[in-house]
Amino acid sequence: MKIINSNITIKNYESKFDIDFFALNKAWIEESWILEESDKKDLLNPKKIINNGGQIFFAVYNQITIGTVAMIKSSNNIFELAKMTVKEGYRGKGVANMLMNQCVDFANQNNAKEIFLISNDSLKIARNLYDKYGFIEVVLDSPKYDRGNVKMVLKITN
Repeated sequence: MKIINSNITIKNYESKFDIDFFALNKAWIEESWILEESDKKDLLNPKKIINNGGQIFFAVYNQITIGTVAMIKSSNNIFELAKMTVKEGYRGKGVANMLMNQCVDFANQNNAKEIFLISNDSLKIARNLYDKYGFIEVVLDSPKYDRGNVKMVLKITN
């Protein structure tokens, strides 16, 4: 399948995307793990992320939601990049880069000083993406996800 990035749009959260946010994340998480309580807390109530000052972005291609990522506000100047996934069959086509660019832009627009993420070292493709954007591995100081064994931080210079 050939996808031209100009045919993909990145959209901000709307409640019509709630089902896609849950389904896309459930699918990728269950490729290797089980859905955790912390996942369910975010995935079943995406509006809470928005109401707390965060944002959820959706990659849409031909009216199909093919990817998503959340920017969860952690404190005044810090956001957690979480729940990033691209639907199987659409991976490797630049969608994750588009979503990541949107997250960095969002962080800049909101005067963030830092974006952090919790990942797993088995996710090699994701790690390559984070490295490409300048995320640096730091000491893992969050027990939020049982499967999380790596924390990475991107310092934002506005």
